[in-house]
Amino acid sequence: MRTCNKLAFSAVAALMMLGPVAVGADDPPPFASATEAYRQGVSALNTGRTAVALPALEYAAKRGVLGAQLKLARAYAAGRDVPKDDAKAFSYFQQIADQYADISASSPIGNYVGEAFVALGQYSLDGVPAMSLQPNPAYAADLFRHAASYFGNAEAQYQLARLYLTGDGVEKNPGLAVNWLAMAAKKQHAAAQATLGELLWRGEEVRQRRARGLALITVAHENAAAGGKEPQWIGDLYQEALAKSDSETRKEADALLPELGGGHKATAAAVAKAEPSEPIMLPAEKALEHVAPTASATPASAGAASARQAGAPPPAPIGLSVGFGVTGAAEPGIKR
Repeated sequence: MRTCNKLAFSAVAALMMLGPVAVGADDPPPFASATEAYRQGVSALNTGRTAVALPALEYAAKRGVLGAQLKLARAYAAGRDVPKDDAKAFSYFQQIADQYADISASSPIGNYVGEAFVALGQYSLDGVPAMSLQPNPAYAADLFRHAASYFGNAEAQYQLARLYLTGDGVEKNPGLAVNWLAMAAKKQHAAAQATLGELLWRGEEVRQRRARGLALITVAHENAAAGGKEPQWIGDLYQEALAKSDSETRKEADALLPELGGGHKATAAAVAKAEPSEPIMLPAEKALEHVAPTASATPASAGAASARQAGAPPPAPIGLSVGFGVTGAAEPGIKR
């Protein structure tokens, strides 16, 4: 017994010499909650304190906060607040797609999930050399199709239409391309309006309808210019179509503008400023500003209809904790 007591005492003395020891308790978490970490991370990022922002956002992202995942994905894809890193952007977009692929399309966060699928589709289309991800247009089409049909994402509808126009990753089908462009155009997607307008104005792949084509190009120009970031190809196309259209065509196009969501200014009033340019074929420039990830997310059925309609309210705030809205099957809706 004495021997046992001596051993026990010696062990305790040795531990005391090593300093205080926490028994049965982990280190306290660095943040009160994942949502609080997200808020602190966003605040730090907005004030340029990147070294403080990244650990906070990463803490929240690992715990399923969609806002943190999206903030990091966008930041690494754009390379503005942090050094550009497509591999990291891909990873965070992938987390969103995996976690929320089957969420109801009418969910307040549906727009953000659709954005993740578009980003993944773009990465799949272009590849990511930093992570040896090879271009896969067929898989990109699947990702765009899911975002386009299930979430009703206008950018996805536009990108999918481009693939059907070129036959890249899918069988070339101008009819399907026009349908997808029309859906995106109704949502005032400038690139889709300009592309569809050019097809109609030139009579390429579809029956020529110059007045409607000019009207769509005009609305595209107005929408892009109003956003302050008009791509050069839209501006050039607008100038060319306006300059090469006769007065009757311009008059008919003016009459169509209200129906198409435009009419902020008449085409005839601007014709004097228009200068002819070289013929412009289908635009090759991408309208997607922030590139995003691709590949291992599993797209839902291509036949799923969209619950996202034109004029839908903007998505709700996304500082959401893990598990928000992921239960239950997705509810199909009407695609327009």
